[in-house]
Amino acid sequence: MRSSSLALKTMTGALACALSLATAGQQKKTHPAQKPAAAAAATKAAAQPEIYADAIRENNIGMALMERHQFPDGLARFQRACVLNPTSDIGCVNMGIALLNMKAYDDAANILSKSAERDPLDPRPWFNLGLLARETGKLDEAKGDFERVAAIDPDDADTQYFLGYLAAENQQYDKAAEEFKRAIEINPFHASAEYGLAQAEGHLGNTDGANAHQERYQHITRTGLGQPIRYLYGEQGKYSLAEEMSAPPQPAPAAIPVRFVDVTATSGLPHQTLAAAASGTRTKPTKSNPPSLAQFLGSGACILDYDGDGQPDIFLVNADGKGRAALYRNAGKGKFVDVTKAAKIDFVGNGTGCAVGDYDNDGHPDLAIGSSDGVTLYHNQGDGTFADVTEQAGVRTRGFVLGLTFVDYDGDGDLDLYVTRFNDFPLKHPEQPFVFPYDSAPAGNVLWRNQGNGRFTDVTSELGLAGSAPSVGAIGVDTRNSGTIDLLLTGWLKFPALLLNAREGAFQPASPWAISMPGPTAGAVAADFNRDGWLDLAFTHWAPPGLTVWRNVSGKSFERVTLVGPGWMRGWGVAPIDYDNDGWVDLVAVGENFAGEGRIILYRNEGTAGFHNVTQEAGLEKIALKNPRAVIAFDFDGDGATDLLITQNGLPPILLKNEAGAENNSLQIALSGDPDNRLGIGAQAQVFQGALRETAEVTGASGYLGQGPQEISIGLGAESGADVVRVRWPSGAVQDEMQVGGGKRTVISEGPNR
Repeated sequence: MRSSSLALKTMTGALACALSLATAGQQKKTHPAQKPAAAAAATKAAAQPEIYADAIRENNIGMALMERHQFPDGLARFQRACVLNPTSDIGCVNMGIALLNMKAYDDAANILSKSAERDPLDPRPWFNLGLLARETGKLDEAKGDFERVAAIDPDDADTQYFLGYLAAENQQYDKAAEEFKRAIEINPFHASAEYGLAQAEGHLGNTDGANAHQERYQHITRTGLGQPIRYLYGEQGKYSLAEEMSAPPQPAPAAIPVRFVDVTATSGLPHQTLAAAASGTRTKPTKSNPPSLAQFLGSGACILDYDGDGQPDIFLVNADGKGRAALYRNAGKGKFVDVTKAAKIDFVGNGTGCAVGDYDNDGHPDLAIGSSDGVTLYHNQGDGTFADVTEQAGVRTRGFVLGLTFVDYDGDGDLDLYVTRFNDFPLKHPEQPFVFPYDSAPAGNVLWRNQGNGRFTDVTSELGLAGSAPSVGAIGVDTRNSGTIDLLLTGWLKFPALLLNAREGAFQPASPWAISMPGPTAGAVAADFNRDGWLDLAFTHWAPPGLTVWRNVSGKSFERVTLVGPGWMRGWGVAPIDYDNDGWVDLVAVGENFAGEGRIILYRNEGTAGFHNVTQEAGLEKIALKNPRAVIAFDFDGDGATDLLITQNGLPPILLKNEAGAENNSLQIALSGDPDNRLGIGAQAQVFQGALRETAEVTGASGYLGQGPQEISIGLGAESGADVVRVRWPSGAVQDEMQVGGGKRTVISEGPNR
């Protein structure tokens, strides 16, 4: 029960908010009846000038407090957000939601009703008024409120469920069954709608239908495909949640001078100058012995903390240009030590790509290697050594494996392994654009499902994941903000293949590309380049211009972003990097021009001003490359600035140190899952600091034939830390950490909101 002082305090806050809005005018445009909720939300976001960063900060903290069920504290934050930003109604709506969850029904009704009057096409006030009316027994009022929501957003399954629930309460079982069926049509895993439909069918005398839907309800809840609605905050639908207050699109801050310096020779990594490699031109193959694709396309590298000391180590698939794989331990102070022999890694051959994942969740990252002979799986024994467990794990795959990625596609907490296979054939003219024999049948990709006992099972056919063309690589990414991991495949196709995770049954192919691609895709990365909360994509191509960027349009399509250059014959590796820690994700890539010369390009993300080529300013024009392949962004020396590792075909790698990027602050986040996979692969983190919001996802593969660090690095600019770090784990659980300081590595372990 609320005390009288709390009631007085909340009512005073409600009146203060209402008065502040009235003083500001709060005159919204008249909305046409058919205007969708998404457009209304966009209008609200565009109305937020940068001066309201404090309001956005208060609202973000309020949302985190609500997730922790600290409703009075959340209410106080929303009240301040409401007053600080009179051009937006979001703070006031969130006040109403907090009051509702505090069971202060009269105050909640007052706030939410005023918000609904101000913007009749905002579904959130109506939805929460419906919840309030249901809780207070006013079922007819609740029905009217939810009908308003359904008219605004007919595709919200939770609204349809509540309409079915209310119809059932009034013993209108025909109507209830109709509404429940509509909810299931929108969301096939809506457990409560299945249960409600089973009950309605029973009342209508349809015993078979009732039994079928009861069994479906039990299947959904037993397998974790969905959970029944509980009348708790966060579990009654998206519109029952407090709403985020967004900043308008804005340009990036002024650039700081940053330069990259080649430190390979002093790092302890294998080193060979370009001059010592003979010359800067590609060695031409002889007619009698042309190189195979397996020899030409490799090789990649992976970053992992194999010994658990918190420092990133380096695994090179081909460390010396002669097919010898090597593991280099980070000894600190910018130095690496070859520990291959001590780690008992004995891999020699036409190695291509690699992937890192703790497949048995023992806290020690394991390693998978692809080659012209298939897959080799190394288990990290936890004592500094690895053991080849390929045969006993059951992942022996023949053929030319090019890319690998660990991904928890079914959300069971165990990492599965997906490998892409290409066709191997002699390459007569590697210095020229590729001419691929299109009549060659693809070898087919393979998905190995983790059984949780150290063994894997081939489930490729039942999930439709063999692919329709020779594939280069794959990344697991949530392109729809659905909480499920889709698979994006690059390869010898006109478009990359996007396979949507249906959560049950086969993956579904999608064609979200707004316009055609310039050529076959090789490398791929996902990052939120425009900070709108949706993961965008960047590709390298085996055709000019060699690199493209694609904006994610609300999970429905991808639009090509204007990018000047690079005009390469072929692109290879690509990586997202906030090289200056200004809070905007930049882009780096490597490729070859038509003279066969290796090139690197760095694009600075300038926000609304687009991408700007800063290769020369960053000192990267002077970096000599020959046959570059992978590029990986990671902070090898722990100074807070993101460095670069570049692999070269037939040559040792190049390590580039970022000098001065640490003048801006950054935040490094390591996720530790339990019951989700220990490395947090598939988890998504949103970092909120004032008006800044950045989204990043831990992926099992990135770029070309390799994998970057599992840690998430977020640039903070001049800010000292984050107000809120919100983690959405692969299981769907949401966790908020507040007041996370920058300048150090922060481990976030999966657990309840604290």
